[in-house]
Amino acid sequence: MNAFLSELGKKLAERWVSLLALPGALFTALTAAGSVLGHRDALDWRRLVQAAEDFTAHYDHRPVSAVLLAVAVLGAGAAVGLLARGLGAVVEWVWLMSGPAWLTDRFVRRRRDRWRNVAGADRAALAQARNAIALTMPDRPTWIGDRLRAVGVRVHGQYGLDFPFAWPRLWVLLPDNCRNDLITARDALTGASSQSGWGLLYLCLSTQWWPAALAGAALLLVGRRRGREAAANLADLTESAVDLYAADLALSLGVELPSGHVTPALGRQISERLRKGA
Repeated sequence: MNAFLSELGKKLAERWVSLLALPGALFTALTAAGSVLGHRDALDWRRLVQAAEDFTAHYDHRPVSAVLLAVAVLGAGAAVGLLARGLGAVVEWVWLMSGPAWLTDRFVRRRRDRWRNVAGADRAALAQARNAIALTMPDRPTWIGDRLRAVGVRVHGQYGLDFPFAWPRLWVLLPDNCRNDLITARDALTGASSQSGWGLLYLCLSTQWWPAALAGAALLLVGRRRGREAAANLADLTESAVDLYAADLALSLGVELPSGHVTPALGRQISERLRKGA
């Protein structure tokens, strides 16, 4: 048990350093650089080098103070990292938001109009063009929100299953490798939103040092692209899990499958049972 706890502590420490402390320490260092250079001398590296040399010279013969400073920088970096993750959570909420109506309706209407007015040379081209916007009629203000929502809509249409009630029971039946893939995909979406959170922090830093705006914009763009890829992957894996194991769910509940698969009628019966009157 001691060996296990020691190894767990080591992995948690490594994760803390890689996800929070180091990126936060870099941000802290750039904040200090920006305070020295400002907007006018934003690219004056000689001035920055001179300031860094003066700063390190101040601690040449004060090792204890240098160590305390290093600890303080790591602590500040961890705090900044937590702030970035908090902003990332806000970004993810925006990606997945479904309301309030006064805020989202205009964007939903715009996406629906684009979806309805799409043109294609034939049925396949029309479907492809529409799917690039959303796999089902848009009901969320963002592509990511609609991509994840489409899983429940498509599952209900194909199998008659009420996804919010069926998924927790299906999760229990999934093999470990399938669960791990889903967890990894969900973590990738969280990582993308956290990257966007860092982008927002760098945009804030740009009020003091304009080059940070370039880093902030790049992080936001990359975070958005990674978020779309992660959402698509998570949605595909979730829908695949239902396709492959919906029959196992039915059999586990004692529901016979005359056709060998879950039909919409059977799915509605299963959903009513799982809802328990809710």
